[in-house]
Amino acid sequence: MFRQSGKRISCRMIDKSTLTKPINKKVLLCSAGMDSYIINKLEKPDVCLFIDTKSNYSGIEKEWVKEFKEHYNNLVVLDDVLDLSMVELDNFIVPVRNLFLAAFGTYFGDEIILGATYGDRSTDKDYTFQGMMNGILNYIYGKGHWCEGRNINFNLKYKEWTKEDLIKEFVKQGGDVIELVKYSFSCYTPDEEDEACGRCKPCTRKFLSILGATGIDISKYYTNSPREYFTEKVIQQWLADLQDPINRRGRESEETERTLNKMLGDN
Repeated sequence: MFRQSGKRISCRMIDKSTLTKPINKKVLLCSAGMDSYIINKLEKPDVCLFIDTKSNYSGIEKEWVKEFKEHYNNLVVLDDVLDLSMVELDNFIVPVRNLFLAAFGTYFGDEIILGATYGDRSTDKDYTFQGMMNGILNYIYGKGHWCEGRNINFNLKYKEWTKEDLIKEFVKQGGDVIELVKYSFSCYTPDEEDEACGRCKPCTRKFLSILGATGIDISKYYTNSPREYFTEKVIQQWLADLQDPINRRGRESEETERTLNKMLGDN
């Protein structure tokens, strides 16, 4: 069960004297989620930047990354620079959030990594967005009267990777699946004890991708078991829903179908 430790991470002041010249550092725009945790381990960035956007779940994510800060490369937490709570939708989407995060990333480095993966369908996680952001950021930081000129590389290095791809590479490089349970947090609707609910989209995608990639059922590590949520009726409904093109996530959906069908066979 997750508890806040009372530890504090001071918000690092931005060194304004560095903004006008190249900052040869790699920045990962991180969250407390599994994808960020894995990408941090694979990339070993100079800065892991977490920005509390005041969304419904960013508060618990902030406490989570602070609790396990030793697992993030050079974690920087910005607590009070961005409040997007007034625009968060009922489905937990925060419009144009990644535009703001990318801009803040340039205050710490020239290479900005957004941990978008193959199954992400939001337009602020696609290649068109990447190209537009690079255009505008390099225009702003172009050589001029106030700036020596910087080459900003905002990238989606893992856009062709599914969650299973990430997990398999993480394990290949010596990572332990238990780390993903203990040190990452993916839940939109945690319970009153700040435990993952086991049935929202982030919870179920994490459960299914780990099961599909490794065969390991992580349910035993949770109070709210994802496996108990996936009754035969729920699995059948998921499989039916995946046939609707609006719900398809390409290869990730194919991987999900394989895992769900195996679960059906094991029932």
